[in-house]
Amino acid sequence: MIQKENSFGTFDQEINAFFKDAHHFACLINTCLYQGQEIVKPQDLMLVDPKIQAYTRDVLMLWNGRYGSYYLGIENQLIENYPMPYRILQYDCLVYKDQMDILEKEHRKKKDLRSSEEFLSGIKASDKLIPCITIVIYYGTRPWQTNFSMKDMFDVKDVEHLNEYRMNLIEVHSDTHQYKDNELDLVFSMTRDILNANFNTIRNKYKQGIPKQVALVIASMAKDEELYQQIKEEEKEVIVMCESLDRMREEARAEGKIQGEEKAELRILTNLLKKGISDSYILEITGVSSELLMKAKQSIH
Repeated sequence: MIQKENSFGTFDQEINAFFKDAHHFACLINTCLYQGQEIVKPQDLMLVDPKIQAYTRDVLMLWNGRYGSYYLGIENQLIENYPMPYRILQYDCLVYKDQMDILEKEHRKKKDLRSSEEFLSGIKASDKLIPCITIVIYYGTRPWQTNFSMKDMFDVKDVEHLNEYRMNLIEVHSDTHQYKDNELDLVFSMTRDILNANFNTIRNKYKQGIPKQVALVIASMAKDEELYQQIKEEEKEVIVMCESLDRMREEARAEGKIQGEEKAELRILTNLLKKGISDSYILEITGVSSELLMKAKQSIH
């Protein structure tokens, strides 16, 4: 059985690298925000530094397109995060604060503020900010259960007059969008089947080979450390996912058998020790290792 050597940090890196591709990113935005219309074009996207103030976003793009300039962000969630609406609000506000700081600095340098309103504001009435839109992609196996907007985080009876700040949330386990980008569609559909344990579907539907890097993204989205390591150690650059999953399950069954045999041996050794039989005699008649005998002795205490 392949040992677990991975972490959510590695999964995040794989997923972020996938969405830094302008074609994948544009297709996601077009599908989720514009009903599949090709409004955002890859050539109009520019990857920008995701670190703003002390916070680093997963992926941040500047879009200069049909409707003007926008910041478009993606936040990947491998597990549910209860204050996520607040976090997104905070991230977006930092994008605006960064722009405000730049505007105010430029005006101080130019000394071009004239009216009392301009001095009070620190900017001119003609100054505009670039809006920010963030999409949260959730890779959990269960539905997102808690907060979908800032309103959900308040415990009051009158929420009618509160700003909602609702998240743009995609839940991969139940996502039914059809993506025009083949790799993005494959990644989401196969991840969905793995999250829902539809292994027969995977075996019948995904017999074609896919690029190794895409397969690693799927394993990362599924949070499957064994599958990730299985693919990582493959020497081939084209992976047949149904074969990788079958190999992983065969190894798991073999490991389970070994663990079952060891468990039975430990029961026998524990009973012998409780009867006061010496270590040397137990080792002689059972043929087990001294390490396993020590493990049995530790289980008694």
